[in-house]
Amino acid sequence: MVVVSQRSSEQTAVDRLDCRGGRTTQLAIVHYHLNRGGVTQVIINHLRALDLALQTERPWRVVLVSSSCRVDWPEQLPDQLGSIRLDMIEIPAIDYDRDPVASPGELARQIREGLRGRGYSADDTILHVHNHSLGKNLSLPGAIRILACDGFRLLLQIHDFAEDYRHEHYARMTAALATMATDGTDDLASVLYPQADHIHYATLNRRDWSILRDAGVPLARLHLLPNPVPELGTLTARADARVRLAEASGVPVDSPFVLYPVRGIRRKNLGEALLWSALSDGNWHFGFTLPPTNPVEQTSYLRWKRLAGELRLPCHFELGTLPGLTLTVLLAAADLILTTSVAEGFGMVFLESWLARRPLVGRDLPEISADFVAAGMRLNGLRPWLTVPLEWVNRRTFSETLTSLYASCLQSFGHSAADSATVAAQVKELVSDGTVDFAMLDPALQSRVIGRVRDDENARRRILDLNPWMEHSLNLSAASWAEDIQQNAAAVRRAYALDAFGPRLRDLYRAIAGSPRSDRLKSLTQPRQVLNTFLHLERFCPIRVLP
Repeated sequence: MVVVSQRSSEQTAVDRLDCRGGRTTQLAIVHYHLNRGGVTQVIINHLRALDLALQTERPWRVVLVSSSCRVDWPEQLPDQLGSIRLDMIEIPAIDYDRDPVASPGELARQIREGLRGRGYSADDTILHVHNHSLGKNLSLPGAIRILACDGFRLLLQIHDFAEDYRHEHYARMTAALATMATDGTDDLASVLYPQADHIHYATLNRRDWSILRDAGVPLARLHLLPNPVPELGTLTARADARVRLAEASGVPVDSPFVLYPVRGIRRKNLGEALLWSALSDGNWHFGFTLPPTNPVEQTSYLRWKRLAGELRLPCHFELGTLPGLTLTVLLAAADLILTTSVAEGFGMVFLESWLARRPLVGRDLPEISADFVAAGMRLNGLRPWLTVPLEWVNRRTFSETLTSLYASCLQSFGHSAADSATVAAQVKELVSDGTVDFAMLDPALQSRVIGRVRDDENARRRILDLNPWMEHSLNLSAASWAEDIQQNAAAVRRAYALDAFGPRLRDLYRAIAGSPRSDRLKSLTQPRQVLNTFLHLERFCPIRVLP
């Protein structure tokens, strides 16, 4: 345990957050960077939603604490916010790091001094920290613990878990544990998920909420905070968008076009998107928006890009980098939106496609989409599998490859595999009907299936017979999707709109400001629960861990 210093004014923060008290709210939002991407967009949407909720209240002071990296950051944002006084503090040491040794005390000092220099103190400031436990910066988890000991009230928002097969990040943190934990804590989960009355957690979906609940986070300090979804605005006329697309990329204006709005990292499962292309028999053109920026992801991305060229698949990569092809233009040009991802923190594409009035097809992630279905959405174009004949990849080859990769992955998490007989029985159960989910194959086997479908009409026909919903999706007219589009767009606006989200976020901050401060940090009551929940064989996809 770590002793937390007591502050003289427990009421200061809640006074600051209550406009009736005549004081100004102080909020510090912390993230590694502000480059264009998922978490950065969430931060922007939070600010816009909060601004809407504060229109009749005293303005809040908000500071963004981040590195100096802010590629494509909307520099005009402070001027667009009427009820938020937005400032920035640049701390280079908070960016992604490569040093194998953590320096949490130094990072905490820099954050503390940066805040103090702008008039933010532990008595009157809430720290809203995004993805602190992912392993992108070894010093940040320990720094968060130190700042909690200083008395800062915290909202730790989990977008992604290192325990969710991000073995490189998890192994890196395990190796650095001795320097991450300044108090001698020898359990990584205790370092990543500190517990105290003034430390709150937020998750994007009910799955993650349940995981932290089962690990021991009390319900009073555990909050479901799904991402708000702004309106896309007026889309470009489809005819104009198709002309722009044709001029920039060569996609014929009269060919049906499927868009996968994605940054091509491994978990996005690009091989499955190529299989969709091969199954369409060249009638559809497929577009992918952005390449990965992480060097670790380049090998996988270039493999799929190269295979698409070798098989002459009508696939177009990096469309989002071409002049004039903004996301809204690409959405307007699309006939269908595709997702083949095998893992998501929130799954924005499940929502945005309907606001663009475009049907969504591809792979379902029930543990994520369950929240959307509960909100009233119908995801009829999605399935949680894409089955292929096991005989195409050889049962023994598949079983041995999967078993070996799974055991190796567990080892990288410091987790013992079950005995070989148990694992063999689990693998056998996965393929008991003579088929295997395409996402369970390694990249080499996936490539073999794609090539076979591309070269053999009988093979193409067999996959479509096994997955009739795919052919159904590719053959449906726009009119046939009209009812789903209308219902789903209405559900998104009802449950995830900025004006609905803003009051919820404002009230959460006020509740956190009123939290009493503990005199000690504690650990999760079930510290292994997070890791154990994720590391099941049925959740394992080789493409996530292989280069």
